[in-house]
Amino acid sequence: MRRHEVLKFLTVFVLVVGLLGGVFMAGVHVHRVKNLFTKVLREVPILTRTRPIWHLQPARYEGNGVTINNTLDDDRVLLAGFFEQSNEIRLIRRDGSIVAHWPLAFSKIFTDTRHIAEPPVTDWNIDTHGALILPDGSVVFNFENAGLVKLDRCGKVLWKVAKQTHHSVERAEGGGYWVPGRRYVEEETTPRFPPFEAPYFEDTIMKISEEGQVLLETSLVELLYKNNMEALLTANTERPEHREITHLNKIAELSTEMAGDFPMFAAGDLLLSVRGQNAILVIDPNVQNIRWWSIGPWVRQHDPEFKSGGTISVFNNNGYARVLVTPGDPLGSSDPFFFRLSNIIEIDPATYEHRIVYGGVKGQEMFTVIRGKHELTARGGLLITETEGGRVFETDRDGRIVWQFINRYDQDDIAEITEARIHPSEYFEVRDWSCPEAGA
Repeated sequence: MRRHEVLKFLTVFVLVVGLLGGVFMAGVHVHRVKNLFTKVLREVPILTRTRPIWHLQPARYEGNGVTINNTLDDDRVLLAGFFEQSNEIRLIRRDGSIVAHWPLAFSKIFTDTRHIAEPPVTDWNIDTHGALILPDGSVVFNFENAGLVKLDRCGKVLWKVAKQTHHSVERAEGGGYWVPGRRYVEEETTPRFPPFEAPYFEDTIMKISEEGQVLLETSLVELLYKNNMEALLTANTERPEHREITHLNKIAELSTEMAGDFPMFAAGDLLLSVRGQNAILVIDPNVQNIRWWSIGPWVRQHDPEFKSGGTISVFNNNGYARVLVTPGDPLGSSDPFFFRLSNIIEIDPATYEHRIVYGGVKGQEMFTVIRGKHELTARGGLLITETEGGRVFETDRDGRIVWQFINRYDQDDIAEITEARIHPSEYFEVRDWSCPEAGA
């Protein structure tokens, strides 16, 4: 390590030793001390800014940057993730050249972190999850569980929402944005959602105005209780994992244009993904009525989309936290019992008939235990974000890969990507992306 990195390490080491000494003096049990020491030691590369381990995964694919480009379209691709040494949003051309980029330092945007139950220690202890770009070149994104932000095309903060927003940001047809949020309930005199007891995280459905004002915040847990679905929440346990009663990871609105394909629903209905219960819901947000729901056939899914023709498309992670990629294995665990692959599933809400539309055959292998997104392209294919693979790729309607981007960090690892979206060049009003005041 360089001299300044050694000094950082020694500083952290002294702090850790002091902390553990204090813990011992307080008489804490030995195994708790050991767990604390292991946790802090694991964070040393982050605290010393020597390696962003939070954002890295073992590399599965060859190459770096755009590795496949069999398209002739003059599109722009929005990418959000960890690039080089920071969280960042990038707008690139098909050949991988950068049109614009937005470095994202949480500590500079949110100097007051009182709205967060567990504020990040450094800018490397947080990531982005959920991002979109508007025709004027401004971007709207989440710091995961830590706030919604809008930046102009040169990176100036236009507004921010000090709420624990997370996972996705989608446009509302009448203006504004649908965003998952959550509240930390530390204690309560009378339990609101028995048998669950505080402390817990409560997912909310949020609508944010174009100006960054909270127009609506509805409790998802309360919605489920109101619709007599307590049984869904308590089917497996009354002790929620990571203190989450649910795990809301997507809100999407049914557009007026597409509503005719879904006679069971109405324009303005919301499609929700609740990962912890392996459930997809369609709700009427005006009266908080659940119109339709299904558990599976997906497992720990993300990012459902209404699809033209009357079906719902779902990113099926198809894996659990213990199913981890093992170095040396191309995908998944070498144990056949735990071997998993992610896929894209399409379901007809009227008949519950479903089929795998991508990922079900040899040559279409992909896997991410957490996160992952997909977008239905104008050409009938898919744009897929394989987060833990550090990979974004586009398929044609026959499932052939026509474009691919690998976010390589170094020889051994990739950096994760959390969002990708395609836009034709004519989507943008901006003709000159230079920002002289920002030095770009």
